[in-house]
Amino acid sequence: MEQKWVVFYVSSHGFGHMTRSLAVIEEIMKQTSDHVYLVSGAYQNEFARNYLKKFADRMQYKDLKTDIGLVAVQNGLTVDVEETEQQLTPFVASWENIVAEEVVQLKDMSIKCVLTDITPIGALVGERLKLRTIGLSNFTWVEQYEFFHIQQEIIEAFKQAYSQLDLFGEYALALSMESVNCPRKSIGFLSRELDWSKISDLKQQYGHSLFISCGKAVKIDRVHIENYHGTVFTTSGITVTGSDQIIELATDTQDTHNYLAASDLVIAKAGWGTISEAITASKKLVLIERESVLEDTHNIQQLKEDHLAISIKESELASLDISQLEARADRSISLERLNQYSNQQDKVVELLGLK
Repeated sequence: MEQKWVVFYVSSHGFGHMTRSLAVIEEIMKQTSDHVYLVSGAYQNEFARNYLKKFADRMQYKDLKTDIGLVAVQNGLTVDVEETEQQLTPFVASWENIVAEEVVQLKDMSIKCVLTDITPIGALVGERLKLRTIGLSNFTWVEQYEFFHIQQEIIEAFKQAYSQLDLFGEYALALSMESVNCPRKSIGFLSRELDWSKISDLKQQYGHSLFISCGKAVKIDRVHIENYHGTVFTTSGITVTGSDQIIELATDTQDTHNYLAASDLVIAKAGWGTISEAITASKKLVLIERESVLEDTHNIQQLKEDHLAISIKESELASLDISQLEARADRSISLERLNQYSNQQDKVVELLGLK
């Protein structure tokens, strides 16, 4: 039988795009016999190789800068608009050569479809090969760059690329995405499969715990916590003080989502991946406001309106009273609403017609 491939282009900006894409790939592996050709940044692909090692015989990887995203200022969460634009200009100019090289690589493979989250390169490769091409995201870079008044020429290039999509799998909390003119299918929240045995072991070993993350695309100088006597799990890029029970998870930790699910409270940048992992694990969520970022502001506003999260300002990280935060979360977050959400991971393959 002829070997079928799903080609998947994943943004090389941060890790949130990759972690949610791994949830999709896990289901492709479970529900089909397809192989996956995964294209993303070297750092993201290294994580994927380790996470998907049990499927190594069905995976092929290509290391490639697939996105610029939003460049943050050093040691902060604010977007450096000038630097973002400076990096975007040569990136857009490189698309033609990148797409041509990918077409040569893929032209003799039997490909079922092309997926992209949400790099324009995937859309352009799919169009060039005349293959069914599906976008997966809660936003496109068009509205993100319009918000920052990035050069119109750059925005038009992204619009043109996304216009090649045949279908868009829309995650929960999606922005309006007016530039997407193809049919859409709502997916909801999804995350990687949780290991409940590991979560139980973590709870037994560490007791009450707190999970703090600002993602892997940014670094924070210092987070100081007060009035907390449990364990604090942190991801890389954050220096936390105020507790003698701080466990910094190594950069190559494969299952940060299990540590999140074992925690009583999650404090995080309002990126979609961490939000989805927290919501699907029914965790109380404290989101760090970044008014300069359209996606984060939208996510926070919608989740607060739905009584699924509370928020704090970045400046509050210098002195976080955890006891007060927990009290605020208890008053504002509806556990009844939170428990209504479930992981849609097992439904994504059928929704997108990949079976």
